[in-house]
Amino acid sequence: MRNNNDDLTLVRNYIQKYQFLMSEYDLVKTKQHPKYRFVYEFHDANGTDRRSFFKYYNRFKQSGKQKDLLPLDFQEKLEGK
Repeated sequence: MRNNNDDLTLVRNYIQKYQFLMSEYDLVKTKQHPKYRFVYEFHDANGTDRRSFFKYYNRFKQSGKQKDLLPLDFQEKLEGK
């Protein structure tokens, strides 16, 4: 049986998802997105909570580190490596 304790697939997927959402959000803010005109449309379509998205978005923009896109329990998993 495979040991999945050290598998970082969820971490990698979470980072990729937030990087995609951030690039889409930046397009909406600059009014260049082909589908969404307003930020609330973006959040409704992607099923994201506005407050939690901005928490990770601002944290990442200030530090520039990918680990800041992760919740704390994922960050602890990365630091344990």
